[in-house]
Amino acid sequence: MSEVQITPNLVWKYNYAPGFNVAEFLDYQSKEAQLHQTEADGGKSTAGHPNPPHEWDCNKDFMTWLRPKIEIALHEWDCQYSDIVCTGSWTNLHNKNAHTLPHEHGSTSVVVSAYVQVPPGSGNIEFDQLLRERWVALSRKPTNTIHDYWREVSIQTNDVLLFPGWLTHRTQASQVDGDRITFTLNCDGRDGGRT
Repeated sequence: MSEVQITPNLVWKYNYAPGFNVAEFLDYQSKEAQLHQTEADGGKSTAGHPNPPHEWDCNKDFMTWLRPKIEIALHEWDCQYSDIVCTGSWTNLHNKNAHTLPHEHGSTSVVVSAYVQVPPGSGNIEFDQLLRERWVALSRKPTNTIHDYWREVSIQTNDVLLFPGWLTHRTQASQVDGDRITFTLNCDGRDGGRT
């Protein structure tokens, strides 16, 4: 027996073993992080600010490590590209009760969510449960099934998720006082100057 996959994989989860320079991110957030339309209950973001983290010297090794992972996603989605361009990056900071509201990243080819610091109990990411309405005729198990509106993906410090920009996602509210720090990148596969 073998499984037949008729839809492409949409989400990849890796772990960046070397880890991130937490002090650099905390310093940046202390100067730049502000309340933002996608953040709720005290969540802050540096979206739209200068000095994007993907250009920092301390993240050069991470960017080198990341590129082949982006290529895997672009190949899975049959994207024609000759170059990969990071069009922006930022950080989100969530303390107790803070979270990110449901949103998408528009026409971005690949979104990267890297978890710089995740205290236990600070919440996970959730993705819109695609095809949920197709399963409504079947009997349902109580929780954590294909019938739920959201699909939870557990995260830990140094986890890195890749997914398409059109996939609706959100984060759970943090239940602890420690800072959950997310480093997000928008990356596009471009073909001869076209996006």
